[in-house]
Amino acid sequence: MRIFMLVQREGIRGPVPKLTSHLIAALDSLGSTVVTHPWGRRSDSEHVWATLHQRLGDVLSVRRAMQGREFDVAIVNTAHDWRTLLRDIAVVLVIRRRCRPVILELHGSQASSLVTSGGHVFKLATALLLRMVDGILVLSSEEQRQVRAFRPQTAVFVVKNPYVRASFPVQGDGSDSPGLRPKLLFVGRLLREKGIFDLIEAMPHVLEEAECNLVVVGDGERERELRDRIQLLGLEETVSMTGYLVGDDLAREYARATVFVLPSWSEGFPTVLAEAMDAGLPIVTTRIRGAVDHLVDGEHALFVEPRDVDALASALVALLRNSGLRARMAEANRERIELFDPLVVAAEYLQVLQSLVRERGGHPHSPLASGFRSEV
Repeated sequence: MRIFMLVQREGIRGPVPKLTSHLIAALDSLGSTVVTHPWGRRSDSEHVWATLHQRLGDVLSVRRAMQGREFDVAIVNTAHDWRTLLRDIAVVLVIRRRCRPVILELHGSQASSLVTSGGHVFKLATALLLRMVDGILVLSSEEQRQVRAFRPQTAVFVVKNPYVRASFPVQGDGSDSPGLRPKLLFVGRLLREKGIFDLIEAMPHVLEEAECNLVVVGDGERERELRDRIQLLGLEETVSMTGYLVGDDLAREYARATVFVLPSWSEGFPTVLAEAMDAGLPIVTTRIRGAVDHLVDGEHALFVEPRDVDALASALVALLRNSGLRARMAEANRERIELFDPLVVAAEYLQVLQSLVRERGGHPHSPLASGFRSEV
């Protein structure tokens, strides 16, 4: 299959560039040809006026990149918010004149806003974009249901992000060692929506029932506010903040941890959950999107409702007090992570693309072109 793919520029912070490179390599090994074209932000602190000018340049560069070339399918890696909607409409207009089908792959979306009241202009722009594309790829069945409820005519498929297993250093986490305190680990942007403030509010309740430390990995616009809250609650000796970490530094934090916790209000299936599974950590997270799709409550994770501080504290205490449950979850997560192997993910991904190409009357060039069964 010949694929034209718009991808995030290298150097932008976040997991998407690395995830996309893993997927492309796996697609290539399965016999597809992927031609990529960079677009989107050029830096993490881009000025609004520079953004507008550069997005116009992006659209023109996409037209030049496709000139005189033939592809079976075009994929636009994007998000779903006001910052991306207008540029996506423009670029899809350009692409669909040169290649069909055109597919949006959403790395994060505001699909829930499509099925709630208000936001009429946002919904109108979204409906226009969805009418222009032949299908969209999302990271959870919850997003799939919401988009289908908003526009039933749109073909919506659930896909997974690929994950390449890491080699975590072997270290004791202190959970069963005299004199060493178990460690809770949070990794993510320091935003309210990530649930980090809920976690800080839960810590005094946890410490009443179990000894532990909390390590917070990440940075963000709420860092100063978060530090102030930690100080106000008297948690300076219990909570440590490392800032943004990558590579071996991040791997060491996973290796030292006892429990991974991510109480986000809304997510697809973030890479940090896959990393925690790979590291053999039991997980406490919320009943949101991709986590519910891929993790079983009580087997891979303990689920709590978003913003429920008391339930979050109770789940953390339950894991800290039960070494047997932690061990069972650790083993189950090491096995479960194999579902995200790039070759497994790429094969599923190709099946979705081939079904859409066939619906458009095309003939995908791929060894997997037959036998597709949709689960959506």
